[in-house]
Order: sequence, then structure tokens, then C-alpha cells
Amino acid sequence: MTSYKLLKQDGQARRGQLKTAHGIIETPFFMPAATKGTGKYITTDDYKEIGLPALIANALLLSLRPGADLVMKAGGLHKFINYSGIMFTDCGGFQMSRGIFLNKTKNGLHFRCPFDQHKFIITPRIIMEIELALNSDVAMMLDDMSPYGASFEEAKLAMENTHRWGSESLEIHQELKEKLKSKQLLFGIVQGNFYPTLREESAKYINSLDFDGIAIGGVAIGEPKDKMYEAVESALPFITENKARYVMGVGSPLEIIELVARGIDCFDSVYPTKMARHGHIFTSKGELNIRQSRHIEDFTPLDEKCNCSTCKDYTKAYLYHLIRIDEPVFYRLVSIHNLFFINTLMKECRKAIEESRFEQFRKDIRNVYG
Repeated sequence: MTSYKLLKQDGQARRGQLKTAHGIIETPFFMPAATKGTGKYITTDDYKEIGLPALIANALLLSLRPGADLVMKAGGLHKFINYSGIMFTDCGGFQMSRGIFLNKTKNGLHFRCPFDQHKFIITPRIIMEIELALNSDVAMMLDDMSPYGASFEEAKLAMENTHRWGSESLEIHQELKEKLKSKQLLFGIVQGNFYPTLREESAKYINSLDFDGIAIGGVAIGEPKDKMYEAVESALPFITENKARYVMGVGSPLEIIELVARGIDCFDSVYPTKMARHGHIFTSKGELNIRQSRHIEDFTPLDEKCNCSTCKDYTKAYLYHLIRIDEPVFYRLVSIHNLFFINTLMKECRKAIEESRFEQFRKDIRNVYG
């Protein structure tokens, strides 16, 4: 039985539900990155208060510290971090773009531990064991992500590794899932870089396997926006409608809406909180830079239409004061606001699809953030 149910379509935009071990999640939705089991300057209590339905953590990094065994002893990732919503875990393929990556072979990805410098390899079996030990609701297969600007040959090799590891991940996951009596879902990942023929080939292959959902990986890695949309559009026609569709690494209001318009169901990114920490605030009137001195005597909230705790309790003048004295609580307060804004955007997006007015909603967002 499929874990995804399509409820309504308005153009290509989809309204649905994803059934997981920790409940049903309404799509489309956004999840912030709690990479190491937490966000920066923000707690799981904040996530709950905002009403965020899901988080994503990084299985590779959690396996290094505190260790998957310790998380398992704590009763799984939900109990360990005190979060009762839906948890995704990423396999760590994105860490290929970070300094801890050494090299890759046909067997897997080789890294150096940032904590004690020991070398280790992540294979499909190892990452499936880790993700099942963490007991997330949705695990991601091991993939090979080629960087933006990679040659066709480099992208093809990464895609072939991804396909082989996808088949292995699925087989191993099914074996371990039965053994552990787990209800964990497993998503496949489409690669192919920014070559449309490779994206099509990858989407066809990953879709042919029995994954619970399909992610389009290797985008939002520094490429122009039109290249990202082209990569997604090259893959989407070959992903069947009964599987949840996920674009990894996207978190700006405009990009989310543009991808929902193309048929994407879920997103994750550090973008909203990273932008907040740099003073870039999402509002119903567009982006606001709270670091500007014009806010020194502005006793209004960040967004008068917003119901987040930051907007209810604090003014722009106070937040500007916090920046000037370099007070760390500033980062928490503005992160709460930006995440609340994105979560509200997703609610409004779902409602617009239900009411068959998504295209007008898309135009409204474009007018503000285009």
C-alpha cells in the first residue's frame, strides 16, 4: 500500500498526505534542518510552538556524535531530541561538498571524522543500519552528488553510483526493516546534475524501484535558478503520481512556490534560519533587513500580519538593539519568525490548491518575492 495519497491537483500543484509511523503529514510541507539533532539557536520546543510538522537530521553526522547506538538506547531520535513530529534522516551524500569528504569508490563514500580525524566509509548497508537505528520516519538512500559545473562524464559516474547504491539500499532496508519490525519509509534520490538526459534516465530508474517517495537531489547547490527548475522539470514527468516528490535543499519563499507549481510535495533547507541570522527577515510585504539603522525607533513588529511569538512580543527596535549589542538571543527570535513565516506559507499554499486558486496565489508571491 502506497504511503502517499493525492487528494487534489490544481494545475501541476498537488495537495496530498504522507502516511508515516508518527502520523499523517499534509503536503506540500517544509521541514527545517535539525542537522545534528538541533537547529542553530533554536530548540525542539520552538519547533513545536511554531507547529512545524517535520524535521530532517543528518544520519551520517549523528552516527559520529553522539553515535547511532546511543540514540537507539535513548529510544530513537524522536525521544532523544524530544520531538514528536515526523523525522526524516538524510544519508550524508550532501557532505561530499564539505571538508570531511575524502573520495568515493564504487563501494561508497569515504570521509574523515571531524572530531578525531579517523577515516571511515559509508556504504548502503552501513547507512541503512544507522538510519534504522535512529528510527526516523523517513530514511534517504545513499546517493552520489556531483557538484555544479561537473562534466557530463563526472555526472554520469555519480548517477551510476547512485543507481547501484539505490538498489542496494532498498534491498538492505527491506531486509533490516523486516528483521526489526520497523515502519520506516525509504525515499530514493534522483541525480544527474544539470544534464536533462541524465535527469530523465535517473528519474526513470529510481522510479522503477519500490521506494516510498522520490527526492530530486543535487539541486540548490549554487546553480542559477533556471538551471534548478530545468533539472527538476527534466525528472518530474518520469516520477509516478502515487509517490511523494521531494526537492532537497530549497527554502526560499519564491523557490518553494515555484516548485510546488511544478508538482513538488516536500522541501527542506537551512535557508530560512540562515537568512534570519544574517538579518534577512521574510514578511508579507517582502524581505526586510533588520540590520538597517532605520529600525532604531520602529516599535512595530517584524510583520503586523504575523502571529509568531517574536512578532507578538517584540518590536523591530528591540531586535535591532539585540543586533547592536551582539546578543545571541537575537538569532533565536528571528529564526522563529522566518520558520513561522514558511510554515504559514505552506498552510496557505495547501489551502490555495484545495480552493483551485493556486495560480493566483503563485502570482501574489511572485509580486512580493519575484
